Amino acid sequence: MRFDDIPGQQGVKDLLQAGYASGKIAHALLLSGPEGCGKLPLALAYASLLLCHQPIHNDACGTCPACLKVSKLVHPDLHFVFPVVNQGGDSDKNTTDHWIQDFRRAFLEQPHMELEDWRLAMNADHRQANISRAECYQILSKLGLSAFEGRYKVVILWLAEFLGDAGNLLLKILEEPPDQTVFILATAEPEQILTTIRSRARSIRVGPMDSESIRLALLEMDVQEQRAAMAALACEGNFHKALSMMNQEPFENSVRWTGFMRLAYSGQHSEAIKWVNQNSELGREALKSLLDYGLQVLRECYLYREIQRDPRSLREDEKEFVYKFSPFVSALALTAMQSALEKAAYRMERNGHIRLVLHNLYFDLQEALSSEKRRMAKASVSTARRLPKESMLQFPTR
Repeated sequence: MRFDDIPGQQGVKDLLQAGYASGKIAHALLLSGPEGCGKLPLALAYASLLLCHQPIHNDACGTCPACLKVSKLVHPDLHFVFPVVNQGGDSDKNTTDHWIQDFRRAFLEQPHMELEDWRLAMNADHRQANISRAECYQILSKLGLSAFEGRYKVVILWLAEFLGDAGNLLLKILEEPPDQTVFILATAEPEQILTTIRSRARSIRVGPMDSESIRLALLEMDVQEQRAAMAALACEGNFHKALSMMNQEPFENSVRWTGFMRLAYSGQHSEAIKWVNQNSELGREALKSLLDYGLQVLRECYLYREIQRDPRSLREDEKEFVYKFSPFVSALALTAMQSALEKAAYRMERNGHIRLVLHNLYFDLQEALSSEKRRMAKASVSTARRLPKESMLQFPTR
């Protein structure tokens, strides 16, 4: 993994590379930012640079033996810490070493993976994941050894917010680490990390990726231009979300979403139940992608209604829906429907019952659309009252 392999985030790359070039390498870094911003790939790219035998322009060469080992996550001086689910009383099964093969497979399949991908890889179901005290003791033991091959020993602590109070065991080594030891912590929720740990690390904020970098990255993956452009806009800087959207057939999303909205508009409860039963089997990630798609289409409806912006990034069937549905997507309606979609996505992420979540979403969307139709009807009546009577529009006769 090299910095050049990561879309966007040039500011963060420059900071990390400048620190390396100056020789002032922080013994602990805290990369914090939202999901899909590339924290884990950035951490691995920096580790590759530190361990590389022949860096080029402050980036790993990608071809030396050290880089090849890092790319497969098997370098002996590269250590990982990440949350795992409890496997019972055997503490050895509740540490990274027990799960490292699964982690390697998951990462090599999706370098921009997030917590939900990792939970699926572990078959976590409803079990809680955490970073245990046993894990911290193992790290202390490993770092007591000399480096095997590289100049540095690097520890990547992914999803550091799961460390909890066990992090107290690492305070001393974070403050006074062994020579040539670097900790890289990556987190989406830095406020959940112990203040004493945060104070011992150099904090770097990683913002959402810019849409143009995401679009170009998708095009390099041979994604069709129109689809890449729409995904880049819809994913809101979350590259992981953009990649997930590529796994969904856009035409199917269009058919599902337009059908769902027509049911909500007409209030066909029995048909809505059939829709929910049929689509609840898609899986959480596919349904979250559908909600993201729906929100993007609703925003296109609003922009067409307010400023007549043509939805050029959409297909012809999607444009037709926007043209017909846009009169019902006022600012108030869009706000209500966006809130409903975000609430549904939040509940799905928290393992809410899929059918119940979709039923609630249907009723929320129906209420938003019914309220908009009532506002339109009231405005129509009010306008009619202000118009002069027909007799007053006629010219007087002699």
